[in-house]
Amino acid sequence: MELNVIGMVLVLVLLAVATGVLLYVDGRSVQRVMKAFMALLLQMVVVGAGAWAVYRYDSVWIGLLWLVVMLALASLWCMMKSGLKRRNMLVPMAGAVMGSSVVMGGATLLCVGGRMLVPVTGVLLGYLLTSVVQMAQTYDSSLRHTEEHRRYLIANGATLLESVMPSVRRALRASVQAQLKQMASPLVVAMPLLFCGMLMGGAQPLLSLAVTLLLMAAAFAASVFSAVLFLVLAERFSSLSK
Repeated sequence: MELNVIGMVLVLVLLAVATGVLLYVDGRSVQRVMKAFMALLLQMVVVGAGAWAVYRYDSVWIGLLWLVVMLALASLWCMMKSGLKRRNMLVPMAGAVMGSSVVMGGATLLCVGGRMLVPVTGVLLGYLLTSVVQMAQTYDSSLRHTEEHRRYLIANGATLLESVMPSVRRALRASVQAQLKQMASPLVVAMPLLFCGMLMGGAQPLLSLAVTLLLMAAAFAASVFSAVLFLVLAERFSSLSK
């Protein structure tokens, strides 16, 4: 596929007009829009450079290196976005993101082939980031609000697992609900974009639909696995329930 110069110029002109209208009506919003565009540009440069290297050199080691870098960046982003101030949260957060991505991504790649490493990883991480952050925030908030009740249960013979089980349920529910919200709005999330991208790349419509549905199922399963991994690792390595 080749880009038409005239079309590109037209899009840029329309973008300039839209920016001018926004600047005239609400100048403050322009700064936020520019920051969002710059953040998007930075992300696309990082992801695009890695994807170019993966497809350009077609090396297993380069693909694995790109995967490790993306998983590390996703884990750090979740740490920053969740705003958790507790100690030793990197291991649970990284374990949740990396573990679920590797397991579900590996299973999905067995179906669609290793050449789909970049889009499969991108879609899974795109869905996981939201669910992991909401799940971690919900778990932390629930533990803080039920601290006295947990102490009461433990004092009356309950185990640590029994005392935190209500918070575990809330966290798992938050992770699942995050996925359901994205699935309930299919026109504004990544899956239709992937479907259209496959069509633009020359894939058959039925194959594109099958891969899209497969990735949606994988993303949902990954959100559940990430919640379980986070909860298990949080009890072992962090101070959340201490």
